Amino acid sequence: MKNPWTGEDPDRGLELLDDALEAVLERVTEGKLAALEVLKQGWVEVVGRDDAARSRPARLEKGILLIEVADGATASKLRLRQTKIKGALEQLAGRDEIAQLKFRVRRSRTPSEGG
Repeated sequence: MKNPWTGEDPDRGLELLDDALEAVLERVTEGKLAALEVLKQGWVEVVGRDDAARSRPARLEKGILLIEVADGATASKLRLRQTKIKGALEQLAGRDEIAQLKFRVRRSRTPSEGG
């Protein structure tokens, strides 16, 4: 907006950073988000229908794949197979992006929360 007294335009030559920052953030996160989606889609194939119903990949960050499980028994069962699961997931993702699997028992929902 021009200064009404001097006629100078302080915004001249400046660009809004919103679009540029959004584009950079998309590029930075795209691979990680895409890899997590691939892992989610292939989860049943990797762990089997029964275990997939009781677990899910939740987050992939700094090489650590966080897997949420319904209970401790499922976590133990999957921990025993984690080497095979990790190998299958890396094959599915098409790159060596998973350094470690971590398991977390998800908080059970109360009836008022819908489940």
